Amino acid sequence: MFVILLIIGFFFVILFDAWSLLKTNQKKKTIIIYGVLIFTGFLMSLLQVIDKAPPSPVVLIENIVRIFIN
Repeated sequence: MFVILLIIGFFFVILFDAWSLLKTNQKKKTIIIYGVLIFTGFLMSLLQVIDKAPPSPVVLIENIVRIFIN
């Protein structure tokens, strides 16, 4: 259920931003950067919704330190 709401939310964000993206002078560069940022945001949000979010860098560093200490 939350995944569908997430997809709908991102769809509306893209629709809302589409007009301003099409009015820029450097369309190709702007759309590529925008696409990467939207995809990254969507992927991170999706992982959080399905409870598979990656650990924070603090947790990773703590695990590495524990490996070396033990």
